[in-house]
Amino acid sequence: MKYLYTTVLLIILHSALIPNKALSTNDNQLITEIRVFDNDSTFRYLYLYDNLGNKVLETKYFQQGSNWIRQSLNEWIYDGNKCVTQRERVWKDGGWAITYTIGYEYNNGQLTSEVHNTYNSSGVATLLKKIDSQYDISTLVSKKEYAWQSNAWILSIENDFAYLPNGSTGSITTTNYQSGNITNQQLSTFIYNQDGTLQSQLFQEEAGNVWVNSELINWFYVPNSSLIASVRNKKWIADTSSWENTQMIDYQYNDSSKLVSETYQRWNAMFWENDTRYDYQYDSSNNLLRKTLSQPIYNEWRGLVSINYSNFTQDRATDIESMFDFWGGNTGELTTSYIPFMFNSDMSIQKGRSIQISYIPVINTALYPPVGNNSIQMIPVYPNPSDGIFYINTQECDVKSWTASDLSGRILKKQVQAFQSGVIDLTDYPKGIYILQVTTPDGQMIQKLIKE
Repeated sequence: MKYLYTTVLLIILHSALIPNKALSTNDNQLITEIRVFDNDSTFRYLYLYDNLGNKVLETKYFQQGSNWIRQSLNEWIYDGNKCVTQRERVWKDGGWAITYTIGYEYNNGQLTSEVHNTYNSSGVATLLKKIDSQYDISTLVSKKEYAWQSNAWILSIENDFAYLPNGSTGSITTTNYQSGNITNQQLSTFIYNQDGTLQSQLFQEEAGNVWVNSELINWFYVPNSSLIASVRNKKWIADTSSWENTQMIDYQYNDSSKLVSETYQRWNAMFWENDTRYDYQYDSSNNLLRKTLSQPIYNEWRGLVSINYSNFTQDRATDIESMFDFWGGNTGELTTSYIPFMFNSDMSIQKGRSIQISYIPVINTALYPPVGNNSIQMIPVYPNPSDGIFYINTQECDVKSWTASDLSGRILKKQVQAFQSGVIDLTDYPKGIYILQVTTPDGQMIQKLIKE
């Protein structure tokens, strides 16, 4: 057995000469680290992706002295590009304790069901809710949400969708239930302009088999464009059978069609009163440099807080800070706010005083063929080297159990998988080289792990 282990070890050590395989990111780098500074606390989020660019792991740490302490872990399991499981865990009593899961099911590539579970301190699952979606060919026609009560799924919310001949959403009917009985219904009806832009959305509530007006939203556009010039909200006054203004948002753009201001106003008796304004500043490449929140003080707009974007990489800011303006506090002093930023291709919001984002190319270890006559394969693990947490691509390998050993063959950590997961956590072990042996339905696989 000792001879076999030494032979396998030599194969692994020599395999370090084989180049790694870079993830396909469509020539765009993905966010691999975010550091959030909020008052006296500093948090660190690390992200891993599979070779299709899907986010598979988010690990959250908080800083304690010079050490990073594990806090939570989110994992996404995929079948192709379809997420089939989302799993949340927290670091507790020296291990990762599962707290929440969502299971997704698909039919012909369309999401048909998602089931949510919570877990107690003993790791026992409790069903929480289920969302079922129904389609007419490829068109969503119904979405139903159920709550798990008295060992049965009880319908709580149902949304039914109707469409216009051109495929646009015509209306959405929302029905709320309690103990299986209807409590109320709302109808949302959409009207479009000839160019396909949204003109209005009417909200109505069911009362005695009659739909009664509730709220109306109207959209107005910059002439000869699809840029929104303003959005106006109104509420229905039953006593006078008329609409009354409630809120308005006005948008202004620069010559490059970039948003430069959005002004919020509320209706007071017979006049519009200023409420809040956001102003945007850009550089010559139209990268957002500054977003400023202002409010009316002494009848003039006064800046309170600004979000400042700097240190751009491929037109993306890597440093973002939230600062007081003159009327908000000590000018230039960092202050906690909700910071908007692009997380890869999606808009995200993070609470904090400042955030630092790293766009580092993500590397995935290649799946090696058998070496010589040896039947043991190399398992793809990334990042490798790592500072503690490694990941196995769950689409390529169904891991049943694994062991991590030092170079002498002494087993340091082992795990029998209770569920499909690619996480290998060696954070608590010293820097050095370790040997990972994995059992899969296809047999034994192995890899050298380098902890930095």
